[in-house]
Amino acid sequence: MTDDEIMYGLSLKTVAAIVHCSTAAAQSIRNDVSLLFAHCMLEKMKFGASLKDLMRKRSWIKVPPYYYPPGSPRN
Repeated sequence: MTDDEIMYGLSLKTVAAIVHCSTAAAQSIRNDVSLLFAHCMLEKMKFGASLKDLMRKRSWIKVPPYYYPPGSPRN
């Protein structure tokens, strides 16, 4: 596997973990359990921010091409 594939997989798993933590925090009945999930989500978000900085530094984030709608003038 290349470095790009590893980082994309890691970022995808990080985003999935954040979504699962936020869903569990929203659906939990007890406040203490909800706070535990919120704390876990915050830690995952901090990791995701540092991961994004690393991906920008190593130029692993690819910018998609610009979208030009049909019929628009191109300069």
